[in-house]
Amino acid sequence: MPIEGELAILIAETSANLSHIESITHGLTNQQFNWCPEPGRWSIAECIAHLVKVNGPDLAPLRQAVDDARARSLTGEGPFAYGFFSRKFVSSMEPPVTRKFKAPKYYIPSSDSPMDQTLAEYKRICAEFRQLVEKANGLDLRRVKATLPALPPPLRAIIKMPLGARLQLLVAHDRRHLWQAEQVRQHPDFPK
Repeated sequence: MPIEGELAILIAETSANLSHIESITHGLTNQQFNWCPEPGRWSIAECIAHLVKVNGPDLAPLRQAVDDARARSLTGEGPFAYGFFSRKFVSSMEPPVTRKFKAPKYYIPSSDSPMDQTLAEYKRICAEFRQLVEKANGLDLRRVKATLPALPPPLRAIIKMPLGARLQLLVAHDRRHLWQAEQVRQHPDFPK
């Protein structure tokens, strides 16, 4: 079955995020990658390392949601409509960033990350994400629910999000932090 609709868009957006990260980091030294514009702001390295810390652990619950949905034959055809809170949450992640959120401490990246290793891990996670999106093809992306690992454990058990919106959230969150990384690269004091 060919991948169409919002899943095809998610795959295209993931590819666009990979291209964006390539353009942001092209020609950088490790020192430039880790340069921080001012205290309290993240470097390019921290932006990308944060995505690795968030997205890596997100894959397991998303995979579980897809596997459970396959086992229960929760199939359906889109387009899928999501509720107000899901739509609002996804849109709150989109750049340009107008509202800042404080990352939970377990998602705060190291202040010094090796560029090659960080980029390789981000690309690996994107490849796994793409496979997961392909595996979700044909599922009812509104009825299938996925957990939010960023929530505290008691809330994680009761608050779930439609799989389609959850996948959109991950891609939008990446765009948010790639936009943030681009702002660092464009900073007037960025080392040449």
